[in-house]
Amino acid sequence: MRVYALPLLTALMFAGPALAADVRIENAWARPTVPGQQVAGAFMDITAAHDLELVAGATPAAAAVELHFMRMDGERMEMRELESIRLPAGETVSLEPGGLHAMLIGLKAPLGAGDSVPMTLTVRDGAGKRSTIGITLTVPAPRD
Repeated sequence: MRVYALPLLTALMFAGPALAADVRIENAWARPTVPGQQVAGAFMDITAAHDLELVAGATPAAAAVELHFMRMDGERMEMRELESIRLPAGETVSLEPGGLHAMLIGLKAPLGAGDSVPMTLTVRDGAGKRSTIGITLTVPAPRD
């Protein structure tokens, strides 16, 4: 099992202390990949105590993290990058397959079942103040 612990601990040390109480992240996971695959989706449920926006993500496991929206339009898949994802106060926003999600781009190694992947999320409040939250994505076994 690969564990990217040091960057995660660093992110947690510098996370905004108020955000630990203001934002709840649950069910955080990333899709397993195959050798040579350069992208993977990351998914989670986010509940904020106050109106916030998710504006960025980062992980040592990939060159970049983008926020995306995906949907099917008949037989055609539509996916686009988003500048931010609204997190209305008290509502759980689900980043899930087939909808809002984070895309890990430029993976440095395949993600395998049992891996733990640290990720730092950046949120912004209405006044423009940014804060970071450290989370861990788990990688489940592939589904048939």
